[in-house]
Amino acid sequence: MNVFQHERRVRPTGSHLSVRDITDDVAEAVQDSGIEDGIACVYSTHTTCWVRVNEWESGLLEDYAVLLSRLVPNGGEQYSAHDDREQRTRALGDEGREAANGHAHCISLLLGSAGESIPVRAGELCLGTWQRILFLELDREREELDRERERRWIVQVFGRQL
Repeated sequence: MNVFQHERRVRPTGSHLSVRDITDDVAEAVQDSGIEDGIACVYSTHTTCWVRVNEWESGLLEDYAVLLSRLVPNGGEQYSAHDDREQRTRALGDEGREAANGHAHCISLLLGSAGESIPVRAGELCLGTWQRILFLELDREREELDRERERRWIVQVFGRQL
């Protein structure tokens, strides 16, 4: 069995849920790996980012952002112990620059795993007709205090090479 790993960095934009289609980048990593049959694991290395397989359709993405806002309002709309600087004792940013992002951490816990595993057959991702690989930034308030920052995701492909 062979293993190949590729890392990509992205800079999400926007002041709310940011979604990027990374399917072509993952497919390129699979081709570069030379793996013919195996699995591609795509993973976010950030607690407030998430990788999912779903449709890339603007109406669906809008509906999803509204649903997340209803389920877990952002820090300004309701109290969050994670955002309470007097209560929080761990994972504190430098000099109080950590913006309110408790809502993003709660959403992440609700959504489950930070990554996806996708079968590879004949050197290609086995995705359905409308399926795309999406990288989501859940920290909708990250632009506060100049928080827009580079994020990264990893694809690890393992399996049989010809």
